[in-house]
Amino acid sequence: MFQYFIIPTFIFFLLAFQSNVQAICLDALNASAKAQAERAYQLEQDVESYYSLIEESLHQRIVSLELFASLQQDLRKNDYLSAANLKRFKQAIKTHLDLRDQLFQIVKSRSCWLKIYDFPLEPVSNMPVSKKQTVKLTGIMLSLSAALNLYDNYLLIVSMFQQEEELRRIIDQPDKGFGLSSNHLLDASLAFNSVINREKVRYAIKYYQKRIDAYLPDDENRTSDPAKNNMLYLRMLIEQSPSYQMMQNHSTLSFLQNKIKFYTVASSDSLIKLEKEGINLLSLIFGNTVGLVETRKGKLYQQTEIHSELLKSLHAGDILLEKTPFRLTDKFIPGYWGHAAIWVGNEKELKQLGLWDDPLVKPWQQKIKNGHYIIEALRSGVELDPLSHFMNIDDMVVLRDKHMSEMQSREVIRNAFRQLGKSYDFNFDISTSDRIVCSELVYVSYLHIKWPTEKTLGRYTISPDHIAAKVKGDTLSVINLYLNGTEINRNHSQVFIETLAN
Repeated sequence: MFQYFIIPTFIFFLLAFQSNVQAICLDALNASAKAQAERAYQLEQDVESYYSLIEESLHQRIVSLELFASLQQDLRKNDYLSAANLKRFKQAIKTHLDLRDQLFQIVKSRSCWLKIYDFPLEPVSNMPVSKKQTVKLTGIMLSLSAALNLYDNYLLIVSMFQQEEELRRIIDQPDKGFGLSSNHLLDASLAFNSVINREKVRYAIKYYQKRIDAYLPDDENRTSDPAKNNMLYLRMLIEQSPSYQMMQNHSTLSFLQNKIKFYTVASSDSLIKLEKEGINLLSLIFGNTVGLVETRKGKLYQQTEIHSELLKSLHAGDILLEKTPFRLTDKFIPGYWGHAAIWVGNEKELKQLGLWDDPLVKPWQQKIKNGHYIIEALRSGVELDPLSHFMNIDDMVVLRDKHMSEMQSREVIRNAFRQLGKSYDFNFDISTSDRIVCSELVYVSYLHIKWPTEKTLGRYTISPDHIAAKVKGDTLSVINLYLNGTEINRNHSQVFIETLAN
């Protein structure tokens, strides 16, 4: 739901004859070396902030799907929304509008970096790419990615709620209690159907496509260069966007434009028609929504022999780290490892520790009996998952505190169970306790270990690599190590430490 959807990346075309705008643009790209360094640093900070924003945006799509089903059921039963559902709906509208405004600011932030003399597009030469050129393309990619995300949100969220007349009415009602004005649907529909907006995005896509291969090799792996890692992350966001793929298909857009006008939406029937036309829109949108954004499956995925061996070797309290270079989230997490989780043990282990009937464990007994032994913080929240769910990965390490007493083990596991049901911490702030990110789960569970942290954007965070670093000080031991889908049997502790240095 977005109100003023203009792609400022190309605002120069609309204001080319206003000298003040042109001067600002020229100043932005022809500044002193010091000013350019400051802009490069600020861009890195903005991409880092954008990661949190995108994570929350994708999560809100999942929440919206669940909310829509609940609201539909309420309307079918009563012809009106219950007070509780009405409050949930109003809060969801407010959340989406706030996200829309933040995304719009990201689009707007590099409004003059793409200029009229960039066209017609010429092939990029084979000469080395300068720092200035890299910063420029990254800024344009950031703007383009945010614009595509706004389009994606319309396709999935706005058009979905437009299907119900009563929900349309509620969305457009002003509500001072939630700080809501009116006409959000009208604004969103006008923006989505704007031919001018789409043409601007297509130009940005053409600029991106002409240059990306020269600036960034076709490699899914992170590098030691933060600027290249930012481009890797943004490239994946752009190219996995349903709108990016649709923007290159005029017939698809024409079809949608005819179907989605003001309060007419892409209903289930419309989406089915798109499917029949060979355009797998649903899979594109939902693949992006669940946050996997996978280019392939992990090399340990459905490896039954490895799965069986791990079930035998894992102990309650073990820490699991994994790497998924083919997944969106790994493109931004700093360091080698991308995710952390805790193995809380099976029924037998929990009984041996005297925790099976503990008030924190008891509500989860049936899930544990069904093989759910891992607690992890995902975008959807903190969950109890099976090992098979976890192993869609390339690399994995099992870490164990061999010096941990039985009393400390019980405390760790109880602390981990205490986090179940909490929301994901999109700010990655270890000082907050109501929301948890994956590495924070380890941080708040292993209270007897002093973990390294890092201050970023004014808050303290802990990454999976910070957890891994405790192997160097002999706090944690490497029990199992798999790299690139293969088990490392010899010198695995040394090999593990070497991966952290890469």
